[in-house]
Amino acid sequence: MNPVSIEIQLSNIVSGRKLSHVLRELGQGKNARISLGDLIGALGEQSFVPLMILFSLPNVFLFVPGSSVITGLPLMFIALQLAMGRPSVWLPKVLSDRSIEQAVFSRIVAHAVPWIEWVERMVRPRYWPFSRLVAEQIVGLVSLVMAIFMFLPIPFANSLPAISVILLALGLGEHDGLWLSGGAITSLISVGIVVAIFAAGTFAMLSFF
Repeated sequence: MNPVSIEIQLSNIVSGRKLSHVLRELGQGKNARISLGDLIGALGEQSFVPLMILFSLPNVFLFVPGSSVITGLPLMFIALQLAMGRPSVWLPKVLSDRSIEQAVFSRIVAHAVPWIEWVERMVRPRYWPFSRLVAEQIVGLVSLVMAIFMFLPIPFANSLPAISVILLALGLGEHDGLWLSGGAITSLISVGIVVAIFAAGTFAMLSFF
């Protein structure tokens, strides 16, 4: 199937649909692989929140070995563009051509969608104190830091930053201040853990001298 037909198919799937529905239908697709460029082209201006969630999920469920290296760099690009106020996501060709096997994607979907469906029932507009631009800048900058943490080869330190990004993205997408606050708190905890790991590593190295 050529890229144009894939983009049309994906566009029909995601238009006005919940993320859980999108993931279920993509997971049941017949294509051998799904590239990042296909997803971005189909999602268009609505791509920031779904892509932030999609790039974070593998780091939460740990179904793809080395997933933090694969997903961390694109997530950094996306978060930076969100903070800069871009209307839609752009990735360089070397990243947009990256793809994931349908079988791997389906495995991630099977485990992630029940959780996403539960979240979708819980999230709703409430307690929203920011303008759209300010919220996007805050979420973009914090998610950028979390994406850097995910990208770094830090043992057992990927899941919590990934959860932070998911909470922030859900809060931004639905203007839910409670979920946004949860993402901010989780981000602070992530920073504390990463700083502690680096401090412990530095102390261990200095102890050899």
